[in-house]
Amino acid sequence: MSENDSFIEEVSDEVRRDKLFGFFKKYLWVFIAIVIFIVGGAAVNEYLKARKETEAQAVGEALLAAQATDDAGAFADIAANGGTTAILARLDQAAVLAFEGQAGAAATILDEIASDGDVLPLYRDLALLKSVMVNGENMSAADLDSAFAGLTSDGAPFRLLAIEQRAIVNLRKGDTAAALSDLGEILLDASATQDLRTRAQELTISLGGEIVSPQSGG
Repeated sequence: MSENDSFIEEVSDEVRRDKLFGFFKKYLWVFIAIVIFIVGGAAVNEYLKARKETEAQAVGEALLAAQATDDAGAFADIAANGGTTAILARLDQAAVLAFEGQAGAAATILDEIASDGDVLPLYRDLALLKSVMVNGENMSAADLDSAFAGLTSDGAPFRLLAIEQRAIVNLRKGDTAAALSDLGEILLDASATQDLRTRAQELTISLGGEIVSPQSGG
């Protein structure tokens, strides 16, 4: 390589370096902004995560405190904050109101939950079952039939408990045969809990019915 070629190459390299330096100098703020955004975003995410965990812990503690005192007002305050915890708080609030003899107020809360499409199906079914338990005497036959149709369908999460409530409703109507049929359905279901099975057996005996088991099939 001649000295002239070497000189031209050095000049070209210097020009490229100058252009590269000028480019970084011109757009340095862009790179700084990107770095700040990445680091800042990570910091914000960590902050929000920590804040969310702290708030969840605070709400959980408030819910436990309200449960310890059975304070309907405290449950209402928690429910006002929204979120899944609000549903649990409203269910507890309804339970307290029902225990205090305010079945109508409890049923209103439960019916609102049961009819809210934004609530998880599990909680909607639980609210509907509790509404039947709390206010079934005041529900029309059509509303009860509609409620039990969904609650006792295959795969429903509270199917056997709903069948137990249907037996109680049938007894209230004076239909002993239908009540015994419901109780027998519970006793024949191997998934029935021991407490539920015991209640079904005791009620069957008191009604003069025959005790059946999954093994005997009748």
